Amino acid sequence: MNLMPSVRIALMSIKLVMRTKTALFFTFIFPLIFLFVYAGLFAHGHPEAVLYMFGPVVTLNVMGSGFWGLGMQSVMQRERGSLRRYRLAPIGPGSIVFSNLLANYLLELPTIALLVFCATVFFHMPLKINLFTLLVLVTVGVFAFAGFGLTISSVANTMQEAQVFNNVAWFTLLFLSGVTVPLPMLPQWIQGFAAFLPATYLVNSFQAIMVGGHSLYDQRAEMLVLVVSGTFGLLFAWKLFRWEKEEKISTRAKLLSTTFVVPFLVMGIWMIERGSLAATSKETFSFISQPPAAEEQHLASGDSILLNNFESPEEPEEILKTWQVSTEANAPGRSLGEFEVISPGADGTAQALRFKGRVESASGSERGAVTARYPFTLPAGAPSMRGIQFEVRGDGRLFQVKLDPPDPTLPIPTLAFIPDSKWQSVRLPAAWLAAPSPAPRKSTMVLEFRVDGPPGSFRLDIDEIRFY
Repeated sequence: MNLMPSVRIALMSIKLVMRTKTALFFTFIFPLIFLFVYAGLFAHGHPEAVLYMFGPVVTLNVMGSGFWGLGMQSVMQRERGSLRRYRLAPIGPGSIVFSNLLANYLLELPTIALLVFCATVFFHMPLKINLFTLLVLVTVGVFAFAGFGLTISSVANTMQEAQVFNNVAWFTLLFLSGVTVPLPMLPQWIQGFAAFLPATYLVNSFQAIMVGGHSLYDQRAEMLVLVVSGTFGLLFAWKLFRWEKEEKISTRAKLLSTTFVVPFLVMGIWMIERGSLAATSKETFSFISQPPAAEEQHLASGDSILLNNFESPEEPEEILKTWQVSTEANAPGRSLGEFEVISPGADGTAQALRFKGRVESASGSERGAVTARYPFTLPAGAPSMRGIQFEVRGDGRLFQVKLDPPDPTLPIPTLAFIPDSKWQSVRLPAAWLAAPSPAPRKSTMVLEFRVDGPPGSFRLDIDEIRFY
């Protein structure tokens, strides 16, 4: 295959895109709409949550370019007779397939750069990935989904058929692979099914590297299966390529083309047996929302120090004496918060604390916040502990919890989490609790719960606060 004709055809395709307003909109503007929806609505504008959502946004864009861009374009060219002009030229099907892949990839790079720019500038997303690793992930993703899109376009006889095939594949990947709903929030059987879907591997790789701090080498298995499946898809697109819409593909050839899913079947079985996919997705999700593993959620009374379980008959009066609520100084009188005792609490306890209120913005560019503070002292002579644990449930907004140490020179542990409607256990590690400290054990510490983000009401139920 001669590469130069492929490069020229690819550059000509890019020029055509740049001259078409509709193509420009779906290539550059439409992905930004998804970014602002995911970052603004799902992540509530919190930088760490936006970081978690960035992988699904990029995966969604890569999927769209493979199915609805590259794949549909190939079918459209065949139906309109655009490929006839190349048939007498000294190029073969491989040159056409490669030119489509190259044009799609070159258009994808500035789109990803635009997504990174907007995420870091408008949402202050920390870019915890080097540019080379990001380029590798995008390249492998584009390659894999190009194979899918081109295989479907080669098998489909008409635009209508291609749309049906694309919709089936698109919606399956969209809702069952972690692209729209985080994988740990899906039912167990769907999590097992997701192990056989290509989008799962790309989303999981982005989140493991950007959120979990994994290396690209740690994701080598996922990268390998995406490369292998993409290679299969491109080979089938090459072999099943048709110049004219009147040419038909045999049923045998169509069935043979489905073997490009074999790597995912093998990989899915292996992932389920190892449990590594589920473990990685839960690990990254736990950084912003989920509790630790179930076996670590409950501690024996001898292994922890209970600070407050809100069971006292005088609890409403005690809350007024101990808990404090404050709002942002730049938004006085707008955001508000209050406490109340609710019943029952977590795991059958009689009572729990409810922190509720409303967040308002001081202006269009500033966001309000509400903070609940709980000062307390750890009894003298208490054993060394590892952190603080509490039971929470909420309404799906993102909260931050931090523990102010008795010594201002010590680090301040901070954790972001998104509680749902069910009680769950959250741990905030504090290494300095286990280390010898010059500060007396009876020094005051402050536990803070903070909510900010877009305007709206919030609710956080808290119970069983203890050191572990």
